[in-house]
Amino acid sequence: QPLANNLLNKKNEKCELFPLEVNFCDKCYNCQLSVSVDPKKMFSNYLYTSSTSKVFRDHFVSAAKKYIKDFKLNKRSSTIIDVGSNDGVALKPFLELGFKNILGIEPAKNLAKMANKNKIKTFNGFLESKNLKKIKRKNVDLILASNVFAHSDKLQEMAECMLKLLSNKGTIIIEVQYLLNTLKDLTFDNIYHEHYNYWSLTSLVNFFNKFNAKIFRSETVNTHGGSIRIYVKKDKKVKIESSVKKMLRDENNFGIKKFETYKKFGQEVYKIRENVIRNIKKYKNDKSKVIGFGAPAKATTALNFFGINDEIDFIVEDNKLKHNKFIPGVKIPIKNKKIVKNNDNTMVVLAWNFFKDIKKNNSNLSKNFINIKELEN
Repeated sequence: QPLANNLLNKKNEKCELFPLEVNFCDKCYNCQLSVSVDPKKMFSNYLYTSSTSKVFRDHFVSAAKKYIKDFKLNKRSSTIIDVGSNDGVALKPFLELGFKNILGIEPAKNLAKMANKNKIKTFNGFLESKNLKKIKRKNVDLILASNVFAHSDKLQEMAECMLKLLSNKGTIIIEVQYLLNTLKDLTFDNIYHEHYNYWSLTSLVNFFNKFNAKIFRSETVNTHGGSIRIYVKKDKKVKIESSVKKMLRDENNFGIKKFETYKKFGQEVYKIRENVIRNIKKYKNDKSKVIGFGAPAKATTALNFFGINDEIDFIVEDNKLKHNKFIPGVKIPIKNKKIVKNNDNTMVVLAWNFFKDIKKNNSNLSKNFINIKELEN
């Protein structure tokens, strides 16, 4: 498979392909890719901007208010760091609420520049030991890591750095796609090279135990088709809340520790491929134009796995950074919405986690919106 977010500038530009395969560990129950790609290839110039989506902007506003209340954060004295801060979407609400000591850590040059321009102080680089001196922070009260804990192949180093930066009473809050949802809902297209790891609470507890750190609270959130949010402290005496115990019990009952669960998932995914190929051909045979909506990373995984290229005329996308580029592998062009002149088409929404919003906000573009998930049955 090609790298999911590395869109092509020209249709016939060469793109590298790498195996895309998930392995299961029967000791710590983590799932991770068999091949890790150099992060510089994926994250140095990044086209995904979190702020494009109102759903995400709202998500981080309510999260900020919740954390301020739960952990009694103080505008003048509390220090907040966001790891993998993208364009500053999670820190912006803190800035607007008057917090002075905030810092983003973001490896993509273009995004760090964008955030700094918007007055969200951002360090351009990875969170790794050699950068700690440059980050110049200690005794941090709150460290956020939203949708980045799957994105690092140097997780031990990243976790060690977080714990070094954290004050003794501080909290790390991690949001990451939830493996249980991926398995239950067959959202295999959330698997791509940027996501080295696929986390359950079971495997996260095993991971943090290695650092004598404790997950004391857990909850599910509905971003990315289902995510998990965990709260971590250094304090070994911290009381572990019932939410953690219940979630671990639910995972165990589901079969998160059994290889059979994953084998079954794999078989279901290949059935999905057959169904989608059959169903999309029906729309193509109707002589109706088939247009894709949204070019998230998951679209690259799905379209390449399904082998769909000519069946979709082009894809429209809200994020301007992606206009006039091509999906790697299948080479489908991505265009501005303005190109759609009439609604006589079938609009297949590839960004399925935003289906309702996309349909509601773009009703003039098509008389027939279909969620890619509907084609899977």
